[in-house]
Amino acid sequence: RQQVMALKRSHKELEPVSEEELGPVSLVGAGPGDPELLTLRAVKRLEVANVVLHDNLISEEVLSLVPENAEMINVGKRCGDVKDRGLQQQEIHDLMLAHSRRGRRVVRLKCGDPFVFGRGGEELEFLVKHQVPFEVVPGITSALGASASLQVPLTHRSFNTNHVHLCTGQSQARTLPDLNWSELAKSAMKQTAVFYMGLKSLDKICNTLRENGAPDDTPMALVESSTTPQEESIYGTLSSMPEDVKKEKFGRGGPVLIFLGPTAAFPAHLRQLSGNRPLKRARGKDWCEEQHARRDARSDDACGA
Repeated sequence: RQQVMALKRSHKELEPVSEEELGPVSLVGAGPGDPELLTLRAVKRLEVANVVLHDNLISEEVLSLVPENAEMINVGKRCGDVKDRGLQQQEIHDLMLAHSRRGRRVVRLKCGDPFVFGRGGEELEFLVKHQVPFEVVPGITSALGASASLQVPLTHRSFNTNHVHLCTGQSQARTLPDLNWSELAKSAMKQTAVFYMGLKSLDKICNTLRENGAPDDTPMALVESSTTPQEESIYGTLSSMPEDVKKEKFGRGGPVLIFLGPTAAFPAHLRQLSGNRPLKRARGKDWCEEQHARRDARSDDACGA
């Protein structure tokens, strides 16, 4: 925060600059965690950045793409940690403007997608107001990354889920957000609802949905640190999940998503289809050209080629 205050003082002392002299600011989505899920444009922007203002939960693998001579500033905070305030949004705005006024290429690196619970809209408003050249680089939002990693489809005809509801699990006042809980409960078995940042409010979410008529046996899944080596998941129902989480001591400080709806039970469905045998998931090495070259060579030898 001392750096923020120093930049505030210094950029006020700068002479006004033309729009051509302002450095560009790119609001970049870092995706759900796995660096291989970054977009090509995101990688290109990181490789030429002079300054990177990044969220707290961006992985070291992603940050390693930033040039060594670039300045990296952690501007994030951990969701739900009242002791970790991070920087306030206005302070982040001031940092973007201060570095832009120095003609630097600024990357505002955000978890997931900038426009999905990432305050990207607020930052874009600020940049436009100050005539800073900008762009938005989309990222794979956490719900999509976790959906693929868990094999939990967000929609599925046979499961009667034809729409998706993305919502936050807490408000600024650290209470339940002002959602249409009655409609969420009514549609619990007809859609996939994904709650971001909802672990600390899990009991309230489940109780509120049940009070509004959601079936107790509505499938539910929680995943922490999805798409990363630290990924952990737990499966249950709307009525069982609060106790399941406490029993398993689920949650180690990483970002948690809550999936609610019929397809939250899809992994169990896949295990049943496989006869309870381990699922044969393709890994990165399966797509390695050298791996396939060796496999082809063995096949040729076996055929006497």
